[in-house]
Amino acid sequence: MVALPRCMDYPFRGHGPLYLLLLAYLAGFFLALAAGSVWLPVAAGLLLISLLAACLRLPPMAVALSVISLCGVLAAGRLPLVEPDDARRFLESEVVLHGIVEEGDPTEAGWRGAAEDAQVSFFDGSGSADLGKVLLYVRTADAPVCQRSEVRATGRLHPVRSRGNPGEIPREWSAMAMGVQYVFSTDSSRAVFLGRDEGKGILDIFRSARRRTSLWMDRHAGRSDGALYLRSLTTGEVPPSSHPMVALLRKTGLAHLLAISGVNVAIFFTVHSFLVRCALWIFRRRHGSPDLNRASTLLSVPVCWAYVLMAGAPVPAVRSAGMITLAVLLWNAFGVRGADLCWTLLFFLTVVSSPLQIFSPSFLLSYGATFFLIATFAARPRGEESETMILRMLRWGRDALLASAVAFLGTLPASAAFFGAFSAGAILWNLLFGPILGTAGVAGAFLAAVGGAFSIDALGVPVRFAAQGLTRALSLLAAVSGDGWGYFPLPPSGVLAPFCCAGAAVLGTILFRRRGRKPWPAALVGAFGFLLWIHLPYAALPDHRLTVTALNVGKGAAHVVSFPGGRCMLIDCGGAAHGDAGEKVVAPFLRGSGIRNVDVLVLTHPHEDHFGGAKAVLEEFPVGEIWIPEGPPLSSFGEAVAQRASLVRRKREGEVFSAGGAEVAVKGSGDGGNRIDPNEQSLLLEVRFGKLAVWLPGDVEKGPDAWGKAEAPAGEKRVLFLPHHGSAGAKPLSWVAAARPFAVVSQNRNCFTGENLVPSPECFLLENGAFTVRSDGSTIYFGHHGGSLIWKRIWRLP
Repeated sequence: MVALPRCMDYPFRGHGPLYLLLLAYLAGFFLALAAGSVWLPVAAGLLLISLLAACLRLPPMAVALSVISLCGVLAAGRLPLVEPDDARRFLESEVVLHGIVEEGDPTEAGWRGAAEDAQVSFFDGSGSADLGKVLLYVRTADAPVCQRSEVRATGRLHPVRSRGNPGEIPREWSAMAMGVQYVFSTDSSRAVFLGRDEGKGILDIFRSARRRTSLWMDRHAGRSDGALYLRSLTTGEVPPSSHPMVALLRKTGLAHLLAISGVNVAIFFTVHSFLVRCALWIFRRRHGSPDLNRASTLLSVPVCWAYVLMAGAPVPAVRSAGMITLAVLLWNAFGVRGADLCWTLLFFLTVVSSPLQIFSPSFLLSYGATFFLIATFAARPRGEESETMILRMLRWGRDALLASAVAFLGTLPASAAFFGAFSAGAILWNLLFGPILGTAGVAGAFLAAVGGAFSIDALGVPVRFAAQGLTRALSLLAAVSGDGWGYFPLPPSGVLAPFCCAGAAVLGTILFRRRGRKPWPAALVGAFGFLLWIHLPYAALPDHRLTVTALNVGKGAAHVVSFPGGRCMLIDCGGAAHGDAGEKVVAPFLRGSGIRNVDVLVLTHPHEDHFGGAKAVLEEFPVGEIWIPEGPPLSSFGEAVAQRASLVRRKREGEVFSAGGAEVAVKGSGDGGNRIDPNEQSLLLEVRFGKLAVWLPGDVEKGPDAWGKAEAPAGEKRVLFLPHHGSAGAKPLSWVAAARPFAVVSQNRNCFTGENLVPSPECFLLENGAFTVRSDGSTIYFGHHGGSLIWKRIWRLP
């Protein structure tokens, strides 16, 4: 039997070899992914190295590193990835999807779910491809699928890839964590769901129990905020992020309590083991039995797993239950209180079994928070046995505050990078309301799970009482916190800032504990350094150059013009019907560029994909004035614009805006065009600075006649953004002939292929990433902010 140490000088001491093996495993895994179809020769080479290391009797660690690298290569080779050539022909047209959907999660525009065993084919059956797992988006749906169903739908297939906007976290990361390569989008009217018989496995039994629980809770708990919160803890059915209750928990830093997370499992285990221990204590006093206190943890483990499985076995809950199980077994089998050893073993097993989980926000946040908690409190000297109850309670309160602080600050770089926000009051609200919402919610959720699974109506009364109590607690949280006051959006961070700052916090924490010092300053410095890093653009002097950046907002348009001297004009803001581009793309880019206010907001015409994101911009930034064309009523640009009528300026052909030596001229305002078609009412703008001229013709479709006479000064270089996102019906060839541009930018790839090939020296496709034009008046730079090719290569994306 291996003798385990009974105490450690500091947490994670001696765990270095395990982490070194883990790095070797990941290196082999991603090497094989990058190698693609030639991963077998890579495996053969590592096998040869392993055999040579064993034959030459190299140190055991060298042999182990080569062997585990080989294991990583073999694990990557087993992934059922689709080669780009097999799916490429299905990406440009309407296709039919056939797959199995287990369940769906609500979104602002409908719901999403994973379609297993997905197959796509053409309408005429001329070709098909097996894609394995596909992410399915259904728009304008009344409710998500809540039972195992067979789906048949028509729609479009897209590869999962980043928009390529500056500072964004690559979307391929989340796709890799989910194990999907492609997204299929459709409308509810174009999808049919056929119910399927439940399976016979143990997980299917618990899924069926969870669905019965959902119906049972509808009858007994209702649809109040507390009931929805309780439902999320019981069945994992979290309302969309736009729901006021979800927004409140997100703004107060309590969103981790939603659904059945690792925190909820820990609370459940603690409460259950405490109740069992009290019952055993009463039994001992009455019957004089031997000490059975240690048995309380053993009895609580299977109950804890039952709760996790009845909630559908979400991954964070499984991780927490696994760590608790390891801790209980180590304590009871070896007498070791080794929370750090449990963390390391579970971290190692999780990464080895599912390496792509390292890109999952839930993985990083759950393991990150527990790391800092263990590093702060494990192997720490305990208080004196003789201390009074008051001193003991003060110490507990101090430890609770410290635990909330280190968990929040330690995971701030990761949470801010993925979610783009900072909740200044999170530590306080977690300390005051976390125990209440967590304990009451978990207790009510367990009663609801038992009552729903076994149809025990007698439990409906306490569940309804718990829902009412939670509703009052949430109302109190909203009142005390001012509906989440102190929630600040952050600029996009990219990948380097959170990686470096989080890594520095981890290394600093270990170093402090190794030297016998309190480790919490490391988490504080890491969080402060991250916030400073991403706000550095605010400290920069105004650029002396003109910059025009076209952001990739999907279907829609958004152009940011930064003038020499620091003034800013925003031309359109993308849409908000299928995800708010103003909140998720435009506003983060403005913050990341150091822009504090928008001098001019231009809304070229009343189409939602151009003005929908204006609401988020108007709420987050001071706006000097709003330009709209002559003709359309103000109400057609949305309520947010209509409420700011004093800022609105209707622009006509010939008007000019000047700033920093550059100017924006209105070449047309649709006043002489089609009064019925909003596209023909577009503002046509030209940005001029020295030798640079940028044409922005909006969505007009009648051709370059709307622009008027195009003079061409000697040496002028023009950049043409094709009208209507590059639509073939907007006469792209005529625009190129009229403008004679040096560079052409389109959102629609059809303008660069086949019959619509645009003749120009340089062509840029906006859907491949944001496009920037930068000039000092003489020298001109064109740049494409495309996504990283390494992720595209690793995840086999066309």
